Amino acid sequence: MPDSPFYATVESRRTVRDFLPDPVPQEVLDRCLDAARLAPSSSNLQPWEFVVIRNTDARQKANAACLNQIPAKTAPVLMALVTHRDTWRRNRDEIIRVFETRGPLRKSHESYYRKIIPMVYMTGPFGLLGPLKQLFSRIASMFKPTPNLMARSDIRVMAHKSTALAAATFMLAMRAEGYDTCPMEGFDPWRAKALLGLPRGAEVNMFLAVGKRSDKGVWWDRVLMPRAWTVREL
Repeated sequence: MPDSPFYATVESRRTVRDFLPDPVPQEVLDRCLDAARLAPSSSNLQPWEFVVIRNTDARQKANAACLNQIPAKTAPVLMALVTHRDTWRRNRDEIIRVFETRGPLRKSHESYYRKIIPMVYMTGPFGLLGPLKQLFSRIASMFKPTPNLMARSDIRVMAHKSTALAAATFMLAMRAEGYDTCPMEGFDPWRAKALLGLPRGAEVNMFLAVGKRSDKGVWWDRVLMPRAWTVREL
């Protein structure tokens, strides 16, 4: 692996399952959260939210929602990474507002964010428009390359993919700062959603335990699937 700080960070990042009680300095956490905000997302709509759980009672309930896994119980910082499916209008409007502060809005920006984005993301009452958009896309694809004019389920997948990119960026940033993380998908989604007070169009993507690894934090040696299973050329 090349002698580079980035590759050293990637190589040393591990899923850590037991943490020291040492606190994470707020300035470190803030830098890593700001790094995560730079992560790529579909149409730059940034459908994520990092919820840092500090309240003692909320933390106990979050630990329980995470099935009292060791990383959740031992990490000095526990956060929930939330995916928002329905914030595209708000975030679209903020993108346009920022563009307008930089000068006249380009025609390409105007067309993309005021016309194309609503066409792709609107699913109509009860989501009924979504399947029709899917069907139209599929038929059109038989004649020429056509993007998926998404149904509600497609928007959910898109939002989770973008959120996962932010999570990966955050975890690498924490490792670059000398700290560790454990992404947890094993949790009670209903209790987690209730605890965080999430609206209908939001759900927890994962919980993240954050801190410094203990001597028993890494449970086993890294195992990678054969490269031929994960990389191919066409």
